[in-house]
Amino acid sequence: MKLIAETFAQHFSHWKLTIPEEDLKNRASGFIQEAGLLIQYCFGEDEKGEYLDYYAAHRMTDDSHTRIRANGQIEQLSALYSMRKVSRYPEEDKRLEEEYNQHNQQVVDDLVKKGFTKFTINMFLHAGLDEKK
Repeated sequence: MKLIAETFAQHFSHWKLTIPEEDLKNRASGFIQEAGLLIQYCFGEDEKGEYLDYYAAHRMTDDSHTRIRANGQIEQLSALYSMRKVSRYPEEDKRLEEEYNQHNQQVVDDLVKKGFTKFTINMFLHAGLDEKK
């Protein structure tokens, strides 16, 4: 856990953000909402060992979805696309829009499965949740 905590703290050192000690000790999920950031995190374990997954959103940057392994290794996971490609050709533009929506919906599904259910307005809009009935 030490390398996970250090790697996370190093990534967010500009804002002096760290995972609360109690959450590290108990491998408890949680979130940090400070300095314009919303960071949701959870702990897990797979065949490669323990890890921390986090999703960080800030209105001034693209979102990031990251896994930090117990050995400090970092893996980038899929995050919401904040922009989509467009085309002047209607059929191609429709395809590009569908790809954008499919990607973002898959990311939302993955986040919700992890218990990451807090959404900023930008996340909400990029995920198309404003259009859901």
